Amino acid sequence: MAHANPLHPPVNSTQYSSATSLGCALSMVLPPDHTVQASSRRWLPQPSYTPVSKWKAATGAADPRLPVITFDYVGQQKQGIPMRELSARNIVALGQMLQGANDPVFAETGLKRITLRILWPGYTHVDWARSINLVAGGPITRTQLATQLATNFARFMEMARTEKPTSADYSIGPSSIQFEHLVLIGLHNVLEDVWQADVAIDRR
Repeated sequence: MAHANPLHPPVNSTQYSSATSLGCALSMVLPPDHTVQASSRRWLPQPSYTPVSKWKAATGAADPRLPVITFDYVGQQKQGIPMRELSARNIVALGQMLQGANDPVFAETGLKRITLRILWPGYTHVDWARSINLVAGGPITRTQLATQLATNFARFMEMARTEKPTSADYSIGPSSIQFEHLVLIGLHNVLEDVWQADVAIDRR
């Protein structure tokens, strides 16, 4: 049975906005085959992580990328999951809501750990690189991965809210963007074992 999003109705791919005054200065991390246009929901335009070492950047860029891992409600596509849902509900409840909830999403990669990096526009000076264990207690499932990503973003925002942003476009705080506005769309392999999450902002 398809799960209806209790918070928002489905949103078409044409209802997203990537508008930002940062323009082309950022290397976008966007889901493939997805057109974003004006609406109340917009993508968070994170720059793609680049190592300080030029050699590391050059060799890492040549490595093949692993497929994008997506997060959706059952019966929906490219809508994502609100992170507040991932934080508030238990694994059993989420297992009934997420498409492919119990899929061992890294089982065929041979990876034991990945590094999650968050490069929030205006807060790239806030260093966030956290290791996620993929095999503790068995291969990590899509649901388990989603909850870990939400936890990381919640902690990042707690840290970032005390920092001064270099740009106000995506400022974090009580009167700005908050954790409950975040929607987890997917997870991208940007370099070797480094991954970044695709995130949308919905302030409705």
